[in-house]
Formats: sequence, structure tokens, C-alpha cells
Amino acid sequence: MPAASSPSVARRAAAPRIGPSGANWAVLALFALVAYLVGAPLCGLIFGSLTDTPPGEPPHFTLDTLIDAYGDPDHLVSLVNSLVFATLTATLVLAIGAALAWAAARTDAAVRRFVDLFALAPMLIPSVLFVAGWVLLLGPKNGLINLFCVAYLGFAAPPFDVYSFSGMVWVATLQEIPLAFLWLWPAFRALNPDLEEAALIAGAGPGRVLWRISLPLLRPALISAWIIFFVYALGALMVPLMIGLPARIILYSTEIYLAAQRVPSDLNLASAYSLIILATTAFGVHAYRRATRDTARFATVTGKAFRPRIAPLGVWRLPVTAGAVLVLFLSAGLPMLVLAWNAFLPYPQAPSPQSLDLLTLKNFSIALAYGPAVQALMTSLWLGFVAGLLATVLGALIAWCTQRLRRPALMIAALDQLATAPIAAPGMIVGVSLLWVYLLLPLPIYGTPWLLLIAYVTLHLPYAVRICASGIAQLHTELEEGGRVAGGSWLFVFRRVVLPLMATSFLSSLLYVGLRSFREYAASIFLTAPGTQVFSVLVLDMWDTGNFGMISAYATMVMVLLTAIIGVFSWLMRRIGTRLAGGT
Repeated sequence: MPAASSPSVARRAAAPRIGPSGANWAVLALFALVAYLVGAPLCGLIFGSLTDTPPGEPPHFTLDTLIDAYGDPDHLVSLVNSLVFATLTATLVLAIGAALAWAAARTDAAVRRFVDLFALAPMLIPSVLFVAGWVLLLGPKNGLINLFCVAYLGFAAPPFDVYSFSGMVWVATLQEIPLAFLWLWPAFRALNPDLEEAALIAGAGPGRVLWRISLPLLRPALISAWIIFFVYALGALMVPLMIGLPARIILYSTEIYLAAQRVPSDLNLASAYSLIILATTAFGVHAYRRATRDTARFATVTGKAFRPRIAPLGVWRLPVTAGAVLVLFLSAGLPMLVLAWNAFLPYPQAPSPQSLDLLTLKNFSIALAYGPAVQALMTSLWLGFVAGLLATVLGALIAWCTQRLRRPALMIAALDQLATAPIAAPGMIVGVSLLWVYLLLPLPIYGTPWLLLIAYVTLHLPYAVRICASGIAQLHTELEEGGRVAGGSWLFVFRRVVLPLMATSFLSSLLYVGLRSFREYAASIFLTAPGTQVFSVLVLDMWDTGNFGMISAYATMVMVLLTAIIGVFSWLMRRIGTRLAGGT
């Protein structure tokens, strides 16, 4: 065998020609930046919980704050409520999300044709509007479904009450199903069908194959998904505030919010409360790593090519497709429709011939005339775009270093782990901790949009890294090697070769991170100040006024705007993809 064809020589030839000192400095700079974004909030949180003085005053270190936080029996009740709520929500989200992912990736159900809808449609309705939509649907007095049941189905009293523990679990579950689908669908698609086909040949039925072969092989993905869903539910804030608080069901996230928002605020107590959620998150991540440390036992994808096995559903094809459409309708379509319907009415009511006579555009004129709403929308759009751009650039650099550089190996591995860590950090924790950091540091950014920008980049960096990493993985190293052979430096090749070829991945990252930043509320609610309100926080404030018509009109206009933005980005990605395909 010729020496030039040996694997080691091929790897050396494909490696970027960047000097050891240059690689070290590049990775070190990225590591320092990510460590600051991720580590500084953690330090601020611990500092605040170990003091009883507010930011700006000489610190007085004490354990009294922790004793006050965990010595009150009432707080133990809220913690138990949160653990039960998070466990039920995560389990239901995992079950429904896995079923949807399986139907889309491994069966001939028609759901395969509208996979993108599960990813994009829920992004059109921010979390605060999603919860508001379900309150308008299942509210005990004016909920449209309850009004319909009483008026047309003969119910003596409204049958549903969203202001209950089961109502909280219902709304939270529907809210996280799109995330579950995005998390699990790639895992189902990448499952090598060889073992499944062998079991079928041996006489096992499809159900037994799924239970004994497919699901055990997917155990790492399922465990990690459940942990992420549990962490998200534990740190959820909008459902506890909009549904739980009026029902006097207090979760631990509500305790953190009330401690930080009371007058005078008690950030020390809020930090102490936050530590237990942080500790629970760390324990969950540790349990996941122990459960999946022998990953080789779950590997089914090798160098041999394969195509996912598509299971024919037969008579079950229509019911499975109908079930998937129903889930999509409940998780996106129905809340959008109820908001759009209420936008044209003076007060909430069920659709009827009489209600058509009440349709009006007055709510839209009121919403457009409300100055803070327009300003908050512009601020959120600007923050979403800039956060998406910064996170994408940083994520592309991190993804390229982790996939193309081999030295310094330890720091590259640490960089990858550190950049992924914020995915397990609830936005509420990031918000409280950043308050401490930038009230203590001599940087005049507290009360400005820059603090929100830092929070958004920190929270959504893992998504940008993973999207960009997927794009880089599709580029053969010979493209970069050709540029370096022609005399280009690694930076020149990255700018002139890698970036243009990854344009669609970058646009996808920019769009996804931008939309998530636009929808972010858990961190925003702690970091906004008068004059710097963002869309999600302002809508929550508007909700407290009780003007549902104006809120619905405002929400409808925002959803139309987001639809147009997604349409423009989709057109750009198709155009760029066509141009790249024509140039190859």
C-alpha cells in the first residue's frame, strides 16, 4: 500500500496548516470568551447567595440567606410542586415527541411531508402568547372552548379550568413538544436498521422490535432529552406566572421571580433559591453521563452506508397521520387561531353568526397607537438579529475548531463542553446571575439592551454551535486543503471557502437563534428596565391590564411579521442552495 494513502498521512494532509502557537492562541481566545459568558453568571449567583447585602454595597458574607431560603416549610411545598410539575411535563413531552419523531422518521405516515412545520410553526408564536392563547381557550369564564361547550354542547357549567395543576401541565407539555421533536427526530433517522431487520427476520413483530431493539439503542438520546425537558420545565416561568400564580399554585420558579421583583427586591434570596435548580441541573447532567458513558454499546452507524427502514403502517397510516396533525394543531395552530379571532372582537366569545356582526379593526388601531408596544417590538427585533449574528459567528468558529483542529486536544474538548453547557441552564437562572455580575462590575450596561444581548448570546450559543457543526461536517477537508495549497492562510480559507459554502447553515442558525431570542422571556423579565422593555415582557405587562382584544391584535400583527421574516430567510436559503448546487 503506498505511503501516501495511509490514514495517518491523509489526516495530516487534511489538517489545517496553522502553527501550534496560532492554534493555541485561537482556541485559548475562544475558550476565554465562552468561559466568561458561561462562568461569570455562575460566580455571580454563588456570590449573591452567600451575602445579605445588595449589589453596590460592601459585601457581608453570611449563611443566613441560605438558611432563610431553605428553612421555610412553605418553600419546601413549592419545591415539591416544581419537581412534580417538571417530572410530569418532561415525561409527557418525551412520550409525545418520541412518537412524533418515530412517525416522521421511520414510518410511511404522511407526517414525513411536513416535518419543517413542526420546527417552524411553533416559532411563530412566542411563549407568552402561547400561554395567553390557551388561557383564552380554557379560561373558566371566557374561554372559547368552555363557551362553546356551554352554548352548543349542553354543558351546565364550563368543563375545563386552565387555572389548575393539570392545566399547567397541559400547556407546558404542548409548549415543549416542538423542542422534543427537533431533539429526537435526527436520532430516529440516524438509527441503523440492520438490527431491526434481523429481529424481523427472526419472527419478532414490529411492536416487539420497537420495544426491544429500537428504544434501547436510542437510550442515550432519550435520557438526554428527558433531562433537558425536565430542566426546562423546572426553570419555566411563563406558565407558573400566567396560570399558576392566579390559581395560587406556587412553584419554585415563582418564588425566585417574586423575590427578585418585590419592592425592595431581594436578589440575595433569589440567588439562594436559584442554587437548588442549578444543583438539580448539575445532578441530572451527571446522571446522564453515568448512564451513557459506554456509548460504544449504542453505536449502530458505521462506515457502511445505510438507509433508514421505513415501516409501512397499513391501516394505521391514517390514524397516525391524523394524530400528528392534531398535535401540530394543538401546539401551534389553535393558539394562533384564537388570538387572531379575538383580535377582531371587542370581548372574547365563541364563534357564532351573531359574533360576525361584532367584527372590528379597533383593536389593531389601539395596538398600533400604543407607543411602548411598537418600541418593544423594534427592540426585540434588533436584539434577535444581533444575538443571532453574534452567536452564529462565535458558534461557527467553535464548531470549526472542534471539528478541524486536533491540538490542543484537551482545551478543544473543554471548549466544546463549555459551549454546550448553557443548554442545561434555565433562562431564569441566567437572568438572575447576570444581574449580580453587571451590578458588581464597573461596566455601565445594567438597564441597557446590551445586557439582554449578552444573555441571549449565552443562552443560545449551543444551538448555533450545533447547527454550524452540522454544516461543517458536510464539507470535505479537501476543499480547505486546496485553498491552503494555493497559498491561502487558514483564516483566508475560512473566510473565502468555508463561510460561503456554509451560507445556508449560517442563515439557519441566524434565523433559529434570532427567533428564540425574540421569544426569550425568562431571562428578559429580570434584565429589562424602564425604557428597554422587550416584546415578551411587555406582552406580560399588557396581559395584566386585561385588554385581551388589544393583546390579540398586537400578537396577530407580530405573527404575520415573523411569518414574513421566515419566508424571506427560506427564500434566501433556497436561492443560495441552488446557486451552490449549480456551481459544483
